[in-house]
Amino acid sequence: MNSRQRTSRYGFGLHFAVGATSVILLFAAILRGFPPVIEQSLGAALLVVLILHARMGFALGRLQNELDILRGLTKRALPVAGEEVIGAMKITPDARLSHDDMARLNRVSEAVESGRVDLYLQPIVSLPQRKPRFYEAFSRLRDADGRILKPADYLEAAERANNIGVIDNMILMRCIQALRDEKKRSPRLAVFCNLSPATIYDTNFFNQLTDYLELNSDLATNLIFEFTYPAIQTMHPKLTENLNAIAARGFEFSIDHVHSLDLDWEDLRGRNFSFAKAPASLLLAASRGDEASVARLRAFRKRLAEVGVDLIAEKIEFENHMPEILSLGIDYGQGNLFGAARRSDFYLGADGAGAAGAGADKAAAA
Repeated sequence: MNSRQRTSRYGFGLHFAVGATSVILLFAAILRGFPPVIEQSLGAALLVVLILHARMGFALGRLQNELDILRGLTKRALPVAGEEVIGAMKITPDARLSHDDMARLNRVSEAVESGRVDLYLQPIVSLPQRKPRFYEAFSRLRDADGRILKPADYLEAAERANNIGVIDNMILMRCIQALRDEKKRSPRLAVFCNLSPATIYDTNFFNQLTDYLELNSDLATNLIFEFTYPAIQTMHPKLTENLNAIAARGFEFSIDHVHSLDLDWEDLRGRNFSFAKAPASLLLAASRGDEASVARLRAFRKRLAEVGVDLIAEKIEFENHMPEILSLGIDYGQGNLFGAARRSDFYLGADGAGAAGAGADKAAAA
């Protein structure tokens, strides 16, 4: 039974109890000859109690559903013969896994399960104002000694152990939970969060993630999911249905790793892709080409504006590139020129005050 069915049955049972109890009390009051004012007082008191009970019941039901989904998202795999369980990851003995590999994976799993996943943010600024409007989220793991575990330190070992997907999934959930905490301090914070191909193609996890987001649709104004174009291009129809379900809850999407300006932007916008990221080098190369290249770039910008997709020029590193980028009429920019990825409190401050300009709606951002 899913969360909607549970809630529906609970609501039906509650309404039935309200009606039956009200009829019994009023009938008893009439038989006893109570004055009308007492009957009205009893009815009002009963109504208040039932409203409070309903609110508490629905809140507890929602919490229970969320806990059930979180257990499914983070549950540990049961050990089977010939396998060693390291945290939430199963490591099958293999000649390709050295002792160093095992140690690295152990540090990763222990960091995730101990909650040592730090939220890092990089600003995405409006142009030409250079005011932070959004942030892209990154996760950084810390070991027991406080040292940062860089992805380069464990990615090869995780690939050899076939655990990239498990690690990505665990980090994603920690990232979303960290965003929930930040939202309490910075209600207008809007963050781009990457969904890796490994997460997208983990059907069971992605189905449960969809359920989790359904229960947390209040995050829709704060969370923009980012996908690579190759992942979207090769996505199975069933996963497309999941994306549609997430979009129906109000979540917007962004696409990066754009390698060409000639994509089906109308189709992408119809699937709730509201942002597109293109490397500054791709845009600058087009603007410096022959007249045909410049014309294609202008047509590209016009087409995006017509379908309602905002363009983000990413990987902007040098100030001397800005005059050309601004001349292209780009909506937003991202890169080390505007700020490197740093711990969230660097940009938001201890009290979240630094996010005053972030997360404003797109109309205000324009």
